[in-house]
Formats: sequence, structure tokens, C-alpha cells
Amino acid sequence: MKRSIVVAALGTAQTLAWGSSYYLPAILADPIAQGLGLSRTTVFGLFSGALLLSAVLGPSVGRAIDNRGGRGVLALSNLVLAAGLVLLGVAQGFLTLALAWAALGVGMAMGLYDPAFAALPGSTAVQRADRSPASP
Repeated sequence: MKRSIVVAALGTAQTLAWGSSYYLPAILADPIAQGLGLSRTTVFGLFSGALLLSAVLGPSVGRAIDNRGGRGVLALSNLVLAAGLVLLGVAQGFLTLALAWAALGVGMAMGLYDPAFAALPGSTAVQRADRSPASP
């Protein structure tokens, strides 16, 4: 696989991951708050908790990438983010919303920029391209 394909795939995955997690409250916080009868502050507080959880899990995710490579971690992050979005979609109150944001926080720790950039140098396609005398 060419380096440009790896980079394009990673860029697309990052755009989707950021849009479906970090930037989500910018559009949906008010409708979520209204639909669940919660305050906007509560929704953003749970989002902030997801960011804190992501930060706390960051070193563990980094170690996992160092030990096993990044491909599996990044692939799993998509499943975790998808599960978080499903939970967000079926949330019926504070508790299920908190569980949804916790799942999204785990997914963000596993799949946003830091893990992606840590995984990229370990990509066999990138390593092969870097060793190739014909690479641009």
C-alpha cells in the first residue's frame, strides 16, 4: 500500500472521528439537553468528563500502541466510538447519557490525533515508502 493511501485513509478516519466525538456537542448539545430534560451545562459537563477520561487513558493507549502497534488500537477506536454514538442515540436520561459520553471518551483516547500520529510511523506501508529510493 502506498504511503499516500495510508495518509488519505488516516485523514478520512480522523475527520470522521473528530466530527463524531469532539465536535459533536457544538451541534447537538442543545437538542440533547432539551430532549432529555437536562441543562445545557449538564450536557457540556458530561462532555468535559469524556475529555478528562480521554486524557487519563492517553498514556495507556500510548503504551498499547508502542507494544502492539497502532492499527488494532485505531480500528478498535472506531468500534468504541460507534458504540458511544449508539448509546448517545438511545440515551433516556442522565445515566445513559453519562455512559454514552464515557464510551466516547474512551474512543477519543484511542482514536484521535495523538494515537493516530503515534501509530503512523509504525505503519509498514509508511516504513516501506520511507526506505524506497523512489519515494517522493
